Amino acid sequence: MLIHFFWKQLTGTGNIGNAKTAGLDTDLGLSDYQWSWVLYAFYICYIVFECWGAAAMCSGAVNTFAQLLATRSLLGVFEAVFGCGAPYFLSLFYQRKELGLRVSLLLGMSPVANCFASALAYGITHIKDSLEPWRYLFIIEGAPTVLFSVVVYFYLPDSPGTAKFLTETEQTEAVERLHEVDTTAKNKVRWSQVLSGLKDYKNWIHMSIHFCCNYSFAGLSNFLPSIIKAMGYTSINAQGLSAPPYLVSFLCCVAAAFLSDRIANRGGLITFFAILGTAGYLMLTCLDETKNSARYAGIWLATCGIFPALALNITWLLNNQGGESKKGAGMAILAVFGQTSSLVSSSVFPDADAPLYTKGCAIGSALTGCIALLAVGLSVSLIRENRRRDRLYGTVHDERVDVTDGDSNVKFRYLI
Repeated sequence: MLIHFFWKQLTGTGNIGNAKTAGLDTDLGLSDYQWSWVLYAFYICYIVFECWGAAAMCSGAVNTFAQLLATRSLLGVFEAVFGCGAPYFLSLFYQRKELGLRVSLLLGMSPVANCFASALAYGITHIKDSLEPWRYLFIIEGAPTVLFSVVVYFYLPDSPGTAKFLTETEQTEAVERLHEVDTTAKNKVRWSQVLSGLKDYKNWIHMSIHFCCNYSFAGLSNFLPSIIKAMGYTSINAQGLSAPPYLVSFLCCVAAAFLSDRIANRGGLITFFAILGTAGYLMLTCLDETKNSARYAGIWLATCGIFPALALNITWLLNNQGGESKKGAGMAILAVFGQTSSLVSSSVFPDADAPLYTKGCAIGSALTGCIALLAVGLSVSLIRENRRRDRLYGTVHDERVDVTDGDSNVKFRYLI
């Protein structure tokens, strides 16, 4: 249910890039500067605030720059809590070594939604009617979110202990199967954990990784159809060619998560996919317009590298936080500060840089390379800390750990 809702949300918010390729900026007479502010409006409100279906549909009724700016701002307000809240929500239901696949299936809906949006946009842009195709794009992709919200309100459980579709015995078993126990009351915040989360260097490293990932997460969603169109394809064909890389990147998310859960390793796989993404961005940066086939292959590498790295990084953060309040603090740091790179990507792919978009791709290459360096550094640090605890307190096996006072419990071991 959560995955389905996330998919609905992403198709409603990620269609702005398809709408641009379908002629939204031309019909409204928007300059590169104004288009950057259309993107800023969503991300600023998303960062500050952390019913978006109705806002997405309203984008189909705009006639001026000011109206489009307003609907994108409302979209950011309504969506804000979902981006960091959904992965945190899943961490309440699944064991540490089960979480990678679930979070990746959830966040993997981003490339799937972009794939679906691109394919749907390909069909919608063929509509010949009194309304411009980009208006239909917003209305058709925003409506299902409004309808599905009713289902979510009544059927999505708050926690495994309160799930109405489970018996009392099953609720107890669902709680006890988790390896960590936090005795803090479920309607209370343990401020010592929050403070610990704000001071924990690991959370700031995860935030930095997310900052680097999110540059591409937002940039590819907003500008990939434009980048492909600049390779010489028509607007309609650019919409269609945007879909396949997104679909394959979803499969990479699932495969990476499955392997990561199986071998209980996050950092190594994040490093691998970051290197893959860096190679893709380097191809986009260094190759000229005479090698568009190779540049299109670079798009595949970039998308297939970034999305798995982003999903695994969020899982990694949740895995290594002791206590629910500390998880919340860590996710808040990641969501608020890590999301700010969306503002950067919104302004470094102007139409004036077509057809190569060298500046935007070069920044993407540098930031994606930083992901690999940060992941390696954090992995080494966690390995050393686990070995220190093993040396001082002995090795531990699968057993329940009381994390009420955080991950400082001597039995707690970090997932690498």
